[in-house]
Amino acid sequence: MAVRKMKVSALPKIKESAHEIWLAGLGAFALAGEEGGRLFKSLVKRGEGMEKVNKARINKLADRVDGLRGDARNAMARVKNPFEAGMNTAMNRLGVPTRKEITTLSKRVEELTRVVGKARGKTTRRTRRPAHSAA
Repeated sequence: MAVRKMKVSALPKIKESAHEIWLAGLGAFALAGEEGGRLFKSLVKRGEGMEKVNKARINKLADRVDGLRGDARNAMARVKNPFEAGMNTAMNRLGVPTRKEITTLSKRVEELTRVVGKARGKTTRRTRRPAHSAA
């Protein structure tokens, strides 16, 4: 019977311990909610600061890239222009026509083709001969 008495007297202590554990859990949950909100706000502020710093870095890099792009274009022009001039001189010496000359000639050929086509139309009407029969 002594064992049963001990079990019965221990029951209120176990209930009290379980209740305290429950309350500790609720307290931890409440603290996490409060601290979580503060932590969240703190993280947002730090993120905003980092965003400003990174935006400034990105803008500096973008400006640098634009400058380098301009430098590259200038360098290409310095190389390209003398090269093209040399190629044009060499092609002229060989008698190769320029694009402009080819375009001009193409337009002239089209014009002459139209004139010849009109002239053929007039001459074929005048010079039509009757068909000869092979007899």
